[in-house]
Order: sequence, then structure tokens, then C-alpha cells
Amino acid sequence: MKQFIETLNSRKYWTFITLVICGLLFWHGYRQAVRVSRTEIPPLKDPAPPVPREYNPGDSLLDLKIERDRERSREVERVQEILDKIGLSDRIRNEAEEELWRLTRITSKERELENLLMAKGFKECMVSIGRRLVTIAISGRLQFDDVQNIAATAAEVTGYNLDQIQIMER
Repeated sequence: MKQFIETLNSRKYWTFITLVICGLLFWHGYRQAVRVSRTEIPPLKDPAPPVPREYNPGDSLLDLKIERDRERSREVERVQEILDKIGLSDRIRNEAEEELWRLTRITSKERELENLLMAKGFKECMVSIGRRLVTIAISGRLQFDDVQNIAATAAEVTGYNLDQIQIMER
């Protein structure tokens, strides 16, 4: 019996020691977690501006680009709503998917053509591709060679004929 009591006492002793160690570890971990959660993330220094240049109310090309992008977003949204409907016939679903793909291609070609024209020295330009016509607006005066260069580039990128390309000075 004496041996059993000594074993019990030593077990209680080790159990107590183990509980104290676990409690200290828990307390230390809790303090670390509270300290980490209190640290604040420093603000970003000089975040990149969302618009590449400043907006001026008289900037008609930028206004045209914004309006073009809004209208394109509305068109994509309408097509997406059609695609989200359940129970559409395969023909209607395919037509909606083709229209969505067409809008995506047009947007990509507009950006590509604008970037090419900017690389060729036309700093401010806007391209709008419709079903039958490509409209290009360039700020400043254009020479005849400039018009030919722009038209050739637009025909190459878009696949439209030269008589379907309209170039305007702004």
C-alpha cells in the first residue's frame, strides 16, 4: 500500500509539473498571438495611379475612351445575362457565346491598335471597332502620309478593308 501511495504521489507530481509547463506554453503563445495581431501593416508608399494620365474635362479623346469602355461593358453584361439563363436553346446559347467572343476580340484589337499607333508617335489616339466600320480619332493635325500609315496599320490589325476605316483629327 505504501508503494502505491508513493507511485500515486509521484504521478500527481509529474501531472502537476506537466500541467504547469503546458499552461506556461499556452500563456506564452497567447501573448505572441496578441502581439502579432496588434501590429499594423504600414501603408504602401506611392501606390501606382489607376489612370495613366490625369483627366481633364476638356479631354475629348479620354471621354470617348471612357464612354466606349462603358458601352462595351454594358454589352458584355447583357450577353452574360443571356448566358446565365437556364433552359436556353443551343442555337441561342451559341450565338451569345459568339457575341461574347466577338466583343472580347474587338476590345483586344482596339487596345493593340492604340498601342501600335502610340508606338508610331501618335501620343493620343482612340480606336473604336464596330460591326462594319473602324473609327480612329487622333489628336493633332495629320499629314497625308500619316493617314496612309494609320490606315494600313488599322487594316492589318483589324482585317477590315481600307474603305471601312475612318480616321478623324481631334
